[in-house]
Amino acid sequence: MTAALLSALAVAALSAFVPVTPVEPYLVVLAAEGRPALLVGVVAAVGQTAGKLLIFYAFRATVRSGPVRRWVARRYSRPPGRVRTLLDRPALVAPTVFVSAVTGLPPLLVVSVHAARTPISAPVFAGCCLAGRAIRFVAVMLVPTLL
Repeated sequence: MTAALLSALAVAALSAFVPVTPVEPYLVVLAAEGRPALLVGVVAAVGQTAGKLLIFYAFRATVRSGPVRRWVARRYSRPPGRVRTLLDRPALVAPTVFVSAVTGLPPLLVVSVHAARTPISAPVFAGCCLAGRAIRFVAVMLVPTLL
């Protein structure tokens, strides 16, 4: 069981950085082997959240550096009447991260990068990501039991 949990953690962490290696098919295989969906799903969510949090921190540090901050300020300056994204509204950042973590739309990698330039705190980002991913991964693991 420990090997399955460690492998789920590692695959989920890797998939946080490499979008072409989704963890969901791996979780389905573990579920088909009879692994407990709740435990493995939560462990995979921890791995994925750790990876997304590293992305969040790296981009936030980059954005806050001098030259990049000036470039971002020019790039994201809004002329009057420009449409704003959901993540440009502080009250919607956490719900957007959560919905993205559960559904994958918009992609969580993109949301992680974009959220890093907002005022959301890292613990709130991580909590929304962890809760959403846990729901998603446990649900994915429960699919084989329905068949």
